Amino acid sequence: MRPERVPRFPAPVHAPSFGRRPQAANDNEPEIADGVVSILIGRSLMIGAALLGLTLVAGWGLWLGRAAWRHFF
Repeated sequence: MRPERVPRFPAPVHAPSFGRRPQAANDNEPEIADGVVSILIGRSLMIGAALLGLTLVAGWGLWLGRAAWRHFF
C-alpha cells in the first residue's frame, strides 16, 4: 500500500498575553490559579525539607568524624 499525503492546513496561533500563561494543548481542565497562601506553604515546606536534610547530613558527618577521631587518636 502506498501512503497517502495528508493535506496541510494552517494551525491557529495563540500568543500568550502578559496576564496569563499558556495552557497545555492536552489539558482539558480549566486553569486553576494558585493562591499566594498555597505558594507560600509549598515553598516553606520545600525550604524546611532542605534544612532538615542539611541538618541530618551535617549531624551524621560530625558523628562520623568524632567516631573516626576517637578510633585513630
